[in-house]
Amino acid sequence: MLSLKSRLRESALLRGLRLRLRDQIRSQPPRWEATRDDLAFRYLSGDGIEIGALYRPQRVPPGASVTYVDHAAADELRRIYSEHDWIQPPDVIDDAERLTTFGDDSLDFVMANHVLEHVEDPVGALSSFLRVLRPGGVLFLTLPDARRSFDGPRERTTVEHVLRDHREGAQVSRSDHYLEYALLVEGATGDDLVRRSAELEAQRFRIHFHVWEPDTFLELLLALELAVDVEAVQSTEIEFAVVLRKNPEKARFQGEGAGFGQSVHSIDVHTGTNPSRA
Repeated sequence: MLSLKSRLRESALLRGLRLRLRDQIRSQPPRWEATRDDLAFRYLSGDGIEIGALYRPQRVPPGASVTYVDHAAADELRRIYSEHDWIQPPDVIDDAERLTTFGDDSLDFVMANHVLEHVEDPVGALSSFLRVLRPGGVLFLTLPDARRSFDGPRERTTVEHVLRDHREGAQVSRSDHYLEYALLVEGATGDDLVRRSAELEAQRFRIHFHVWEPDTFLELLLALELAVDVEAVQSTEIEFAVVLRKNPEKARFQGEGAGFGQSVHSIDVHTGTNPSRA
């Protein structure tokens, strides 16, 4: 039998090896899959939804139950996204910008991985996400980081742009979005640029209408004065994750049907302040 001293020495050696392995792992750039899973297991519990899971539904902890929501039925999703061998069949067909199927304060969490950049009215979508969350519920978002994606050459979406689209309707900038995408992402030029842009718009192709990196997205959240606590912001090699917790006590002014600390309709797009208080 090993002596007590030998056992202690062996225990210390194993502990040292574990710590070195841990430090080596932690010194590597964060992987997006591991970061998503870590945040999901840390913050998600109860009953919630995942919007637009498609071919990669998010792993969740045992205490979480997920209803899958998408904009079309499974057969239509497989047709649209035919490059994928498998698609998560949705339980509910609904529009992410409205979520009319779900009542106010009805869910413990809402997940939307790489969804918000595809919607034409992100303010309306955020409003719907927060509307359906119970107080204390978690909004789990991941978005592509424009610095590390094909969106790199594109101009970052400003707060003013997003608020204008919300107030005046997505049609005011829709054609410009498709034109920019055809030019800077697909590389179309001349007559091909006009033709391709019109083709994408006619198909209502789900491009990245909006382009963010962590700093510019956080600027948007701050300008909207959301009634939330920021629980986590994590950047990885291709995306960034934002975890928000609904906190109605932060709502200084509750706009009708919105989860914002200030009605988005009353925000001055130049200053981010309420004109009546300026």
